[in-house]
Amino acid sequence: MSTNIDQGFFATDVSYKDSAAIVTGASRGIGRAIAIELARQGADVLINYNQNRAAAEAVKQEIEDIGRNAAIIQADISNLESHQKLLDTAHETFGKVNILINNAGITRIADILDETPEQFDLLLNTNLKAPHFLTQRVANYMIENKIPGCIIYTLSISDTMASDNRTAYCISKAGLEMSMRSYAGRLAMHGIKVNGIAAGVINTDLSRVRIPDYEEAAEKGYIFMVRPGTPEDVAHATVAAMRLYDTGVVIPASGGVMTPLLNLRSMSALDMNR
Repeated sequence: MSTNIDQGFFATDVSYKDSAAIVTGASRGIGRAIAIELARQGADVLINYNQNRAAAEAVKQEIEDIGRNAAIIQADISNLESHQKLLDTAHETFGKVNILINNAGITRIADILDETPEQFDLLLNTNLKAPHFLTQRVANYMIENKIPGCIIYTLSISDTMASDNRTAYCISKAGLEMSMRSYAGRLAMHGIKVNGIAAGVINTDLSRVRIPDYEEAAEKGYIFMVRPGTPEDVAHATVAAMRLYDTGVVIPASGGVMTPLLNLRSMSALDMNR
């Protein structure tokens, strides 16, 4: 890449001046935190939501209080026909789109022996197919308009840690990581950076119920976890992934959960030195 052209998010000093982002699933949780953090960094934000209009309005107000522009759009991203509306709204409102945050996702609990094709399709369509093809649409827009942009995927430690009662979710996140890596390789020549965030145990509506299990495992020494994460932790990791001098990589935001460890607390009572 020539040093005489706009290096965008591959520049040494990444600037958010005149940036505009689409953040899917931005009305609550991780998406909300990312949208607000991007505004703090200087970007305008299109807030996508599916059901909770009031929550989306609150995010919009918070972004405008920061001094940035924001817009709201209702869209179920699993409906691929809605993707053009997302892109058109952001472009018409802000003049361009140079950031896409693939954050929206759902989970369902189902024993792998009882899981239905309908449950599987719901997870795969929302968590994998939708962001894969939204990325395709936005990437082609960036290429056509010669925009050196950045695309970030909200991934999960569940793309490597299997759960037999959330298998479709794990499969969707594993596939999403490969989507991220594949786009990174294809888009680097166009100056478009693509990275992912491996979110761990985050205190959100989606995963809050799992926190006690992880805390118990940490107390017993099976895993290490500094504390349950917050949506803001993932938002900060997202900004780091956008500034990172790399593409096609996953930035962890898991509080140490993925650090290899087997330190059984029950062994501490034994005196092995006799």
